[in-house]
Amino acid sequence: MVATPLNVIGILREAITILARNGKFMLQVMLTILFPFSLIGLLHYLLAGFFIERVEDSYEKNSPLGQKDVRTLIGLELALFAAFFFVCFFGIMLTIHASASSYLGKNTGLNDLISSIHYAWKKPLITWLCVSLFTLTYAVLAIVLIKLVSLLDPNSYAIYLWGWFLTILAALFYLYLDASWTLALVISVLENDSCGTKGLKRSEKLIRGRKIQGFLLMFILTALVVPIYVLLYVTATDDDDDDELGPFAQFAFRFVATVLFCLSKFFVSVVFTVFYYECKQSEGERVVMELGVGYSLAPHKLQVEF
Repeated sequence: MVATPLNVIGILREAITILARNGKFMLQVMLTILFPFSLIGLLHYLLAGFFIERVEDSYEKNSPLGQKDVRTLIGLELALFAAFFFVCFFGIMLTIHASASSYLGKNTGLNDLISSIHYAWKKPLITWLCVSLFTLTYAVLAIVLIKLVSLLDPNSYAIYLWGWFLTILAALFYLYLDASWTLALVISVLENDSCGTKGLKRSEKLIRGRKIQGFLLMFILTALVVPIYVLLYVTATDDDDDDELGPFAQFAFRFVATVLFCLSKFFVSVVFTVFYYECKQSEGERVVMELGVGYSLAPHKLQVEF
């Protein structure tokens, strides 16, 4: 028997239900993700912040920049960025596995999920890199196009409006594409035989007929997440306010922004995991989740046959 497809609100409601239904388990997952994120944020604040302040002081006093400080700062930023990338990737994989397990009504321990990631991280990483490359390429092309339009007549108000129109259009079209790309990442985590361009093709097949729904989901999630990104950016760059606040208040603001950022990424992964299973139902596929080598989950509440 085929279940009735969920609409956009239904998918969002189902994602919230998953979090509420398995509150203790999902809380464990969130804490597992939040701890390393918070640690990276603390290290950046204590270590990189010290060298950033020294470099800024040298610049303001017009004194020669210490090459050692600059090299140390660059090295720290690269190391922390790599750590952030790893934790973000690990967190997305863990969240997708956890939300899929909860969606299918299976009792899976946190250790089992972590073990499954240990055996199956390479294929999602390939998809992640492909999606990142496509995102970067799209961003560069969009910026170049908008810049070329603005150069037609820099003093023209009409050209200025056209620039804003193209910017909004490019952002909306990116959300349309990103729905498929995010779904491809979910596919590469939950399906052993789909990764990279193959995962993207698989995503295009599953989302066929539901691209507008995917776009609306991404639009709503982005509308919820953008204020968090703004808060994260402001807390990381507003030096004037930092001078007026004590060290503890500075770190508290940045910690809250980091937690909200993690929770937003967490929820996006949950929503698109639900969307993945909804797309499988639309294609008439049997819903099965594989967790690593020789481990699989079949749903007790839902089974869609050809």
